[in-house]
Parts: sequence; structure tokens; C-alpha cells
Amino acid sequence: MDKASEGQKSKPRIILIRNTNPKFYGGGETFQLTSSRILSENNFTPVVFTSSQKLLKSAQDQKIIAQKSPFLRQQNWSGLRNFLLPIYLLWQKYLSFWYRKQFKKYQPATIIVQSRDDLIAATLAAKKMHIPVFWLDHMDFRSWVLQNVDQKYKNYIGKKILRIAKNVEKIIFISDYERSYFEDLISRTKIKKLKNLITIKNGAIDRYAEFEAIKPSPHSLIYLGRLEEYKGIRELITGFSQISGKFPEAKLHIYGTGSLSDFCQKHSSSQIIYHGFTDEPLKKIAESEIFILPSYIEGLSLSLIDATMLGKAIIATNIDGNPEVVEDQKNGLLIPAKDSNALAEAIEKLLSNLELVKEFSHQSRLKYLQEFDYEKTIHEKLIPLLNEKVK
Repeated sequence: MDKASEGQKSKPRIILIRNTNPKFYGGGETFQLTSSRILSENNFTPVVFTSSQKLLKSAQDQKIIAQKSPFLRQQNWSGLRNFLLPIYLLWQKYLSFWYRKQFKKYQPATIIVQSRDDLIAATLAAKKMHIPVFWLDHMDFRSWVLQNVDQKYKNYIGKKILRIAKNVEKIIFISDYERSYFEDLISRTKIKKLKNLITIKNGAIDRYAEFEAIKPSPHSLIYLGRLEEYKGIRELITGFSQISGKFPEAKLHIYGTGSLSDFCQKHSSSQIIYHGFTDEPLKKIAESEIFILPSYIEGLSLSLIDATMLGKAIIATNIDGNPEVVEDQKNGLLIPAKDSNALAEAIEKLLSNLELVKEFSHQSRLKYLQEFDYEKTIHEKLIPLLNEKVK
């Protein structure tokens, strides 16, 4: 056992599980790291279980105990889960065995599971050892239920998860939208209703003071996130290109990596600048006037909350949890998803009215302070739940 582990031996251990493609790092991984830091400052010893290489390194750099988790690269392929079910079930048995071994080693007071393929394995392993389990949903849980409600085939895995769901301590949703969406889905199953659902909204640590002195570049816009189809990247570039000729000084900065990296590189120009990955996301947001999130689907976007924390005018699609962060015409503009024309109009409106940009920026900062100060949220909502189980 390392020195950090020995020094934290007397504090209750909380295992946080987040497994995904080892190369991925997004909002879910950021949540793990932020939550772990806050828990470590409040008389808990967080232990991060993850397959994400960057999360593993970041946790270790911050002296947080971190354990690399097994990850089957094909486990995100729905064919393995559904059509090759026997193979997937064998994988689940192995995972459950691996988790029991790790839980015996770390002796946690409770466990927070945040990734879909661990909902069954980690929960069953914990229950056999009488360890309380919380589920944190980043759209994964609802996707299993959705398959059992709206798709023609009935997913065995989804059914099993629903049966187990009744026995976990709490199922935590990161937005009111996610929770209400799920409640509607569950009402169409045999279960009808679950009594252990709560909302603890995503949030960000307040680091405004660190970047307050940065003056945003005039007419600068930023997208920061994964470069995937569902993030609306094509619409972003098409929409900006429609109005860029009217505002030759305007620049769209794109940060991130993903399957559309080459697409972004191909469409780079003097006004569309593709930077790739950045390890200074907050600084890059601070340097821009307008933050854009054109996604088709979202939970409660951490990058969107970061934009409010830094006081930015926002353009976002009117989907899922986005309206909980962006109030249309108050701290930003909400537009339909998959609509490059609407996006172009929104960009033109803000670039033509810098006073409106300033007002939206002011209102974004107020919105953050009122609803999305994550340290406050953890203290008020998550820590009391954990304390109940530790006692």
C-alpha cells in the first residue's frame, strides 16, 4: 500500500467507477475527478476505478488513489450486448469477480457507479459484500430502459438492470430533464415507478478569479468538446461559414478530438481554426466572447456550465438539459438541433450586438452562482447521502 493510501486509512473510502474507451476524456471523467477532490477535502478517501488513461493519470497526479479497470474494447458494440449475449454475460461474470476482489482489497464504505457496463457487475459484487451502491446516470441508464420501451426487441440486460435498480440506495440524475425523461420511460414498464430517484445537478468549481483578467478576443467564438456527429460539428462549421463573410474579423475556435477531427482540419481557414486537444479548456473559454454547443443530445454539459462560470454569452441547442443552463434571451440563445441556418442567425445576432453579448455574459455568471456552484452542490446534497451510509 502506498503512502497516500496509508495516510488516508482512517477515512471512509468511496469508490467511484467510470469506465469508457481508454482514449476518451469528457464530462463524465471530469465529474469523477472533481468529485474525488471535493470528497478528499471532506473526510473521505476517494478511490477512482477507470479505464480512461487521462483520468487515471490526472487522479494519480492529484494524489487520488486510482485503479485501472478492465475494459473490453468491443463492449460498447451493441451486437456484443444483444446478439452475442452469452459472450457478454461471460464478460459480466469476469467483471463481477474482478470487482469483488478489488472491493475486498479497498474495503469501501460505499460505491458510486457511473458507467453502463458496470451497473450489473459492480452492483452485484457490492451487494454480496453488503456495500451500499449509488448509481449516477449520464444518459447510460436511460438508454437501457429506452431499449425495453421503444425498441422492438426486449433487451435482457436492460431488464436485469431494472430489477437491480430497485435495490440500489439512490439513482442520481445530473439534470431535471434526465430524471423526468427516465420517469416517463419507467412508467411504461412493469415497474411503473422507482422511489429512489434524486437529482444532483452537474456543476463546476468556481475558478472565475483565475481568469478574470483575461480579455476575450473581439468577435471570438468557441466550441470545446468531443468532435462527434451527435455534437453538431457539421452544422457548426456550416452555420458559421454562412455568415463569416459579413464579419471578416470573426473567428471560430474549435477544440477537441474525435471521429470528425479530419473534417474540422479539412474545413480550417483563416476564420475557422481547429486546434485539436487542449489541456487548458477554461483558459480557452475565457479567451472567447461566445460559447457554442450545437449538440443533438446532452445530459447536463459540463463545458456549458464552465461557460456560465466564466460569464460567457452562449448559443446552444434547445435539447435535453441545455435549457436548464441557458435561458433563451437571458444568458444566451436556444436554437433547434440540426439546423445550421438557425445557428447562423444566432451567431449573426450576437456578432451584430455586442451590448447583448455583455448582458448575456453578466446573466451567465449570475446563473452559475445561483445554480451550478458544484462545491456547494456536493456539500449540500451528495455528502449528506454518503454520511448516512458511513454511519
